[in-house]
Amino acid sequence: SCLFVFFALDRVPFVTHVQTVNTEDASRARALAKKVTRDLMKSADQPVIFTATEDDLNGLFAFGNRSVSELTGRVLISPELFEMVTTIKIPRNPVGNYLNIRFNIAPSDFGLKIVRASLGRISVSGSMARFLIAFALDLAVGNHQGKYLLSSINSVVLTDSSISVYMQPMLGLKQNVQEMKQRLKYLRDEVAIMGKPETVRIYYLKLMELSEKTDTDEPVSLSHFIGPIFRLAQERGGNPVDENRAAILALAMVFGHWRVEQMIGNVRSDEMKLYRPKTENVVLADRVDLRLHFIISAALEIASASSITLAVGEFKELLDASHGGSGFSFVDLAADRAGVKFAETAIDSGAAIRMQQLLGNNPYEEQFFPSIKDLPEKLSKEVFEHYFGNIESDIYISLVGDIDTCIEQLPAYTEGREESGSGSNDCNIISVVPKDLM
Repeated sequence: SCLFVFFALDRVPFVTHVQTVNTEDASRARALAKKVTRDLMKSADQPVIFTATEDDLNGLFAFGNRSVSELTGRVLISPELFEMVTTIKIPRNPVGNYLNIRFNIAPSDFGLKIVRASLGRISVSGSMARFLIAFALDLAVGNHQGKYLLSSINSVVLTDSSISVYMQPMLGLKQNVQEMKQRLKYLRDEVAIMGKPETVRIYYLKLMELSEKTDTDEPVSLSHFIGPIFRLAQERGGNPVDENRAAILALAMVFGHWRVEQMIGNVRSDEMKLYRPKTENVVLADRVDLRLHFIISAALEIASASSITLAVGEFKELLDASHGGSGFSFVDLAADRAGVKFAETAIDSGAAIRMQQLLGNNPYEEQFFPSIKDLPEKLSKEVFEHYFGNIESDIYISLVGDIDTCIEQLPAYTEGREESGSGSNDCNIISVVPKDLM
């Protein structure tokens, strides 16, 4: 095993950079995901055709790298060969810091033809590569379906820039997907990664009570509900991280989307499901959409790594900038990032009690939500790319950095800041906004 590790790990990565993400990549990624899902759910007696271009697949690697910086990869396609190279950066060690994986597929009139594969400096035969791919699919789909899925491949067609995989009708695939969902639900309920549903229920009931007592005919700040919820977290006296997590998830169910419950377990009873909280005029910065961005991002942060949540926010804004969207919005992006920071701080063991004390004492928005004044929004694809190029450009990174700095300086996230009073915060998050966009 030591020899295997020695030869599998490398000191130099095969792939050091991925392509820059832009609005077209976002649109292509969404279209590809929708097509794959639609094809998988086809009738069992219909063949399945998966087609993707070189740009599609490299775009997926680009988005993957935005979420998991340790993962890079690239795809090269020609009529003679499909090549995929992936590099995974691993913790520093004496042997090598990179796991490089490469495999090549040739066009074939029958089955999947792997002509070359390697794991670091170890060459892997085509049959062994098939076995490893089947094993990975077994873990994902279950019921030993990996080998079956590979054997369902009829042919592979390559062009100058695309790959098409033709597959036989896959009997039982829908059932396998449903069984995988059930296994994930079982894992969710048994491990309770998101916290105990019964604890979230306590906070949900409190929000139901508050909603009934609150007049929402006029706009009401989300802070009106955050205060009592975090005060309850403090009064309950349980583990502050667990209590804050449950409080945020309840807030996300009520003021974000009820589907957050699917990540937690059965929070609401059948009777509670009949209740419809009054949320139409609950706002942040006087806007309902920013309340949604903020609290849903907070819930996603609890469910995932921070970088994944931030990448989801960027992905959504890039889609909005493409044709048919509402436009790229740095305001929405600021709300997303503030939601991530809110949850990140609230469930940090070193800050959880301080957050309870601050937010449980009549909080106001400026303690936890940044100034959005003059941040550009509703930018079309053409306008966004004219002023900012892409999300790797210096001006984009500088503006997002200003937003993050503003958020990090808010009282909720900085111990020792003045925690009393009200009024606007003093963040300057528009220092690099082009003047004609202001």
